[in-house]
Amino acid sequence: MTHKDGLLRIVQGLRRVDTGTYALRIRLAEKLGIGTIDINAMAFVGEVDGLTPKDLGKALNITTGSVTAMVDRLEAKGFMVRKPNPTDRRSVLLHLSPEGTDAMQWANDHFAAAAAALLQASSEDSITDIAEFLEGIGQRLMAAATDPEAG
Repeated sequence: MTHKDGLLRIVQGLRRVDTGTYALRIRLAEKLGIGTIDINAMAFVGEVDGLTPKDLGKALNITTGSVTAMVDRLEAKGFMVRKPNPTDRRSVLLHLSPEGTDAMQWANDHFAAAAAALLQASSEDSITDIAEFLEGIGQRLMAAATDPEAG
């Protein structure tokens, strides 16, 4: 297999992971009786514990009013909590509640089961290489998504 063919297969595989992730989020949203945008918000807050509503709005590309309404919904359902921001009295920080963390764990468990099934015969070194590779892609994609100069 050429380097170009390998790259194409990796990109196709990552797209399948992305599509599979989206499908899992839809299913989780249905299970919890909330929207997929709410699941996306919970994923961002779970990834960056203590995210401000302003930063969540930027990440989701929604207005401040929409963030407030969404956080109100998620708080009412017991999935998210607001806590005072120790560095800015006018702001709050968003955290997943224990119920929210448990809900997101459902998706994480599916990821873990899928990965475990494929990695059973892999060496510890190759698993480390794969993990570092995926982490690097994730970091670069987040950087591209947050860079106003990215085209």
